[in-house]
Amino acid sequence: MSDGPSTTAMSSSGDSRGPKSPEDCADSRVPGTPGPPDGSGPSGAVLDLPALRRAELAERPYHWAELSGTLLGPPGRTARQLEEEFPARGFRLTERTGGDSEKTYRTRNLPLITRGRPVAESLAFLSPLWRRLVDELASPGYRAAVAEATGCPLGRCVIEARAVRYGPGYWIAPHTDRPDKVVTQLWYFNSEWPARWQGSLRILGSPAADDIRAEIAPRPGSSVLLVRSADSWHSVTPVSAAASQDRRTLLVHFVDPTADTGSGDPPPGTRVADVEPPGTDVQLPGTERPGTDGQRLGPDDRGGSGLSLS
Repeated sequence: MSDGPSTTAMSSSGDSRGPKSPEDCADSRVPGTPGPPDGSGPSGAVLDLPALRRAELAERPYHWAELSGTLLGPPGRTARQLEEEFPARGFRLTERTGGDSEKTYRTRNLPLITRGRPVAESLAFLSPLWRRLVDELASPGYRAAVAEATGCPLGRCVIEARAVRYGPGYWIAPHTDRPDKVVTQLWYFNSEWPARWQGSLRILGSPAADDIRAEIAPRPGSSVLLVRSADSWHSVTPVSAAASQDRRTLLVHFVDPTADTGSGDPPPGTRVADVEPPGTDVQLPGTERPGTDGQRLGPDDRGGSGLSLS
C-alpha cells in the first residue's frame, strides 16, 4: 500500500457512518497541561484516538477512509518530527516479481510490532517519539478506536506493524489482502512528494489497474483506513526514478489468527522471496545503509519478521 495525488473526498465516495456519541469522543487530556519537548500532545501521547474514532468511512467501492488530524500536538509538528526521525536502519528488501502469485511487489521493511508485541531488535533504530508511537499502536486504546471507527470486531486480532520505504521502481500490484487481515491503517511521512514521483495508493473498483476510484498522495501525517473484503482491491504504483527520497509509510494490520487464509497473500509461516542485492538501498546522510546484511532467502521465505505484505 502507498500514496499518490488525492482526488476523492470521503463525502463523494459513498455513504458514511453516523457520528459517535460525545462521551465516546471526549478527550480526557487536561487543557493547558505542559507537554513534552517533542511534537506529541500534552500527555505525551502521539495518536489522537478521539479523532480516529470519529472517522467516517466511505462505502464504495468498499469501506475505507482517508484521514487527517490523527496525530496530536501543534498542527503539522508531530508529523514533521516523525518524518525527520523516520527510521533509516534495519530495513530488508522484500520482493515477489513473478511465479504463481498475482500479487507482485518490491518494498523495504522494518518490523515494529509482531504478534502484538513491539520488536525489541527494531527499537534500537527508533527515536523516543517513534518508540512511544509503537507502544500506542500496541495498546488496547488504539485497538478500541479502530474497532469503533470501522465497526469491525478486533478483540481476537493481533497487531502487526512495520515501517516501509519505497525507493525508485518499488511498487505493489493490484490485490486484495488475505482474509485474516481484517483492517489496515497507513500513515505517510513525506512533506514533499510531487505528482511526477508517482508511487500513489490507488483505491480500485476491480482487479484492473486502471479501474481507479481514488488516488491518494503521501501527505505528511495523513492516514488511510482499509477494511478488508473480497472487493477491497488496491495497489501502489511504481515510484518514479525521478524521486529524490524514499516514500515513507507506517503500516499497521489487525490480523485474525483464526481466519481462513486460503486466498490472497500467502498465510503466515509461508515464505516469499526476500533479497538484498548490492546497491538497492539509498545511503542516508549520517546513517548506516539499511538492510546491509546481504541475506538471501529462498522463493518461499518471508523475510524473518513474521509480517505479511499488504
